Amino acid sequence: MQDNTNSMMKRLESKLLLVFSYLLIAGVALLRLEHINVYNVIPVFSCLLLFAATRPAREYCIPLFALVGVDVFLTTHQYSYTLTIGSAVTWVGYLIVMLLGRGFLRGGLSARLAVTFSLLASISFFLASNFVVWAEWGMYPKIWSGLGTCYVAALPFFRNSIASEVVFSLLIFSFARNCEAYVPVLRMRRVCS
Repeated sequence: MQDNTNSMMKRLESKLLLVFSYLLIAGVALLRLEHINVYNVIPVFSCLLLFAATRPAREYCIPLFALVGVDVFLTTHQYSYTLTIGSAVTWVGYLIVMLLGRGFLRGGLSARLAVTFSLLASISFFLASNFVVWAEWGMYPKIWSGLGTCYVAALPFFRNSIASEVVFSLLIFSFARNCEAYVPVLRMRRVCS
């Protein structure tokens, strides 16, 4: 009887994390479409890390397609730019973050590790994406000082991105790890074990 109850509780917790992971990805995709987020406070990497830590690899195409679709729409319709090879830097970044989540967070939903990898992802993305902006677009001179100017111009967005990733990594990973404290039915697992 106890094994049956434990099994039922585990399935319920798994379903809760399924819904939570997909809601976060949908929320991030929708928030990116809104004009109110011009200061880059959307925790894309935190949500991708949680998704990869809680969902099987066969489902990774769903958040990737959603976020790539949003990027394509924003680039071509909202900003009226053409897609370039630089866009692939963002998309490969999404995949790398998911692989980090799978590789390092799959065994346990550690908020500390999530913050570490969110920071790593944000810093890597900042460096790579702004290098691409400098290299592809004619906004900055193609000299070292032009690259430095590009990075300096992006610092306000980077600051907001870092703050967003740290706060949301702590929140969503703490919630996911301690979900039984928030869902009364899951508290029974402690009593039954």
